[in-house]
Amino acid sequence: MENSIYIGLSRQAALRRQMSQVANNIANMNTTGFKRELMIYQAYETKVPFAQTNDFVIDKGTATDHQPGAMRKTGNTFDLAIDGPGYFQVDDGTGTFYTRNGTFALDEFNQLVTNQGHLVLNAGGEPIFVPRSDEKIIIETDGSVKLGDEVFGRIAVVEFDNPIALKKTRDTLFESDELPRPAENSDVQQGLIESSNVNPIAELTTMIEVSRMYEAVKNLISKESEREQDAVKRLARPVQGSV
Repeated sequence: MENSIYIGLSRQAALRRQMSQVANNIANMNTTGFKRELMIYQAYETKVPFAQTNDFVIDKGTATDHQPGAMRKTGNTFDLAIDGPGYFQVDDGTGTFYTRNGTFALDEFNQLVTNQGHLVLNAGGEPIFVPRSDEKIIIETDGSVKLGDEVFGRIAVVEFDNPIALKKTRDTLFESDELPRPAENSDVQQGLIESSNVNPIAELTTMIEVSRMYEAVKNLISKESEREQDAVKRLARPVQGSV
């Protein structure tokens, strides 16, 4: 039946998407604060009485794995990591986004920015100004930015009741329709950054499995096509002895 070929093609399309997603995870295994993505599939059942069912594969999209990555020590003043489920708030000029990538620096206006140049925000949604000084700048676990005993600002760290609602936009930025709340279970760690949570060995294993499944489905479609062609030829063959 043609349904078998269509079902195989739906599986191939889903596998191609999964291969692209796995490749993207591997490409970002060294990206600070990157969160790996997973495929979401749904089976669409074709119910035939007294027959084994075959299911079309529906690609429902991707989900983000929000498990934290390993902490890596850099010793840099404005390299920050979050110990806990929180996120930094940043503004790229179009709105507020959330990130775990704490590789920050000062721009020409002494504003704290990400390595993409996005403003790092305080609890009031405003930029954080830090004077340049030879004196050591201390960033406390609550995000307070101190020069000596003077506090110049406080980096906002927020948490979400439902992190699954966070939608990845680009790079390591997320957005959410859910309003965040001030972090209660997260601490800022100065001189550390959070590595990607991608496990390269696991991703490479998945890539091999996806490649094998794609080839298996390809062979199945090819055999099914040959079977149908053979059936058509048999049906079109003239019956012996007919006038």
